[in-house]
Amino acid sequence: MATLCAVVAALAAGPAPAWAHGGGTPIPDAAFYRTDITEVAHQPAGVSVRVDPAGEFLELTNAGTATVIVYGYLGEPYLRVTATGVEENQVSPSTYLNRSLFADSVPTGGQAADVAPAWHQTASVGRTQWHDHRIHWMGQARPPAVNADPTRPHQVGTWVVHAAADGVAFDIHGTLRWIGKPGSKLPIATWELVVANTLILTIAIVVFWRRSKRRRKATPADQPDAKPAAQWLVSTDGKR
Repeated sequence: MATLCAVVAALAAGPAPAWAHGGGTPIPDAAFYRTDITEVAHQPAGVSVRVDPAGEFLELTNAGTATVIVYGYLGEPYLRVTATGVEENQVSPSTYLNRSLFADSVPTGGQAADVAPAWHQTASVGRTQWHDHRIHWMGQARPPAVNADPTRPHQVGTWVVHAAADGVAFDIHGTLRWIGKPGSKLPIATWELVVANTLILTIAIVVFWRRSKRRRKATPADQPDAKPAAQWLVSTDGKR
């Protein structure tokens, strides 16, 4: 279990995604995070990588002649990829952590990061996909900058996955972004437009009301005691 604790601590100390699945609770706002590959430093010939924008998986394809090793959370060999197949290290802590959201599913035997790999073939082609906790946000709480203004895009952090091709190191670099979430908090420009439209509407109503009031005063029929001019002339003579 000491190895598991070390892996959890290593993930939690990362610059972007935090290790916090919340006991299997769905991550709030997961749809508003995006992950991208920005660079494959010292990319080997014949090796290509891609990432799911939602952070669900990394994919590596090896069409070259080198043997590629992908390293896990503690720097241990995790995957071995050649042009003809993929193998997974059965004693890598990353193998079990990437399969499950729950720590109690990890065996408590001798699966330390520095033990000899126990390779198990998982594919007969040179392509593999795996879920990697380094590339996506896993905290229940939003990052501070996102929490301060969730309606705007933010860069949450960066990530890196280390690998080697025939012993020559190369690195997969990426970023994690918040794309912005529409909500009750409107941008300042939107509020300014709402206020301006409300003011214009209010002025129009006042002008209409005053004009209507003046027209009513100018109409004799609207006055309850009004009489035609001829009737008033007759009345002053005492005749009806």
